[in-house]
Amino acid sequence: MTVITTPAGVSLNYDTFGDPGHPPLLLIQGLGAHMLGWRADFCRQLADAGFHVVRFDNRDVGLSQKFPQGGYTLADMADDTAGLLTALEIPAAHVVGQSMGGMVAQQLALDHPTRVLTLALVYTAPSTDFLAGRDLVDERTQRPRARDRDEAIALYVENEAVCASPGYPQDIAWLRELGGQMYDRNYDPDGIERQLESLDNSPDRTPHLHRITVPTTILHGDGDRLIGPDGSKVMHELIADSKLTIHPGMGHELPQPLWPQIITQIRDNAARGSA
Repeated sequence: MTVITTPAGVSLNYDTFGDPGHPPLLLIQGLGAHMLGWRADFCRQLADAGFHVVRFDNRDVGLSQKFPQGGYTLADMADDTAGLLTALEIPAAHVVGQSMGGMVAQQLALDHPTRVLTLALVYTAPSTDFLAGRDLVDERTQRPRARDRDEAIALYVENEAVCASPGYPQDIAWLRELGGQMYDRNYDPDGIERQLESLDNSPDRTPHLHRITVPTTILHGDGDRLIGPDGSKVMHELIADSKLTIHPGMGHELPQPLWPQIITQIRDNAARGSA
């Protein structure tokens, strides 16, 4: 794991998987999620599929720079992402974003179109209007701070219960491990609040989605309690070169049994951008 500074002066923590000579694949995380949420095994499988995988902590989370004053938007986070690519000397990348990261990915494609080769938008939406579980999100962010590591792990597992897939068992052992790792790296619930504010402060992207012209695959689950698949359907209607897959039984997570299908969908979409 390495911290690098963008041309705009934002410090972002990142790591990589696979051969640097392979096409770059940039993974963007969701609300309050450390880059570790992109499981290392998943990243290695993406690397085995022929990519040089880059994952990173968004601003205000993990080991990336904190912005205690807040006041930023998803466009600023998209600028961070473009700046990361510049700092890594990557002219353009295949981009995968999940949840809030998918919103940042959309903004990246709109504001920095030459940096995006293809898009994979995973259980995300064009605006906060599609946050079916907004009350669940607010409840998660308003809970008292954990007093120690064990409490932080228990709280994280409890919070992630709303993301569970009705068709697949939730990997509680992994969530406990991840919760502990995130606590050890940097426990900062205030940063999550500021990221949530950035969602609220960002305009609806729906009127602009027609400007996204790169090959796009849109993946959602029919069991998602936080962001309903209606937002993905709207994106599919408005992004001309897009394909939509609604995975039965998938919630607001990437169940391990679906990894082969999801990786294939990302790979096949990237191939459309390389043709």
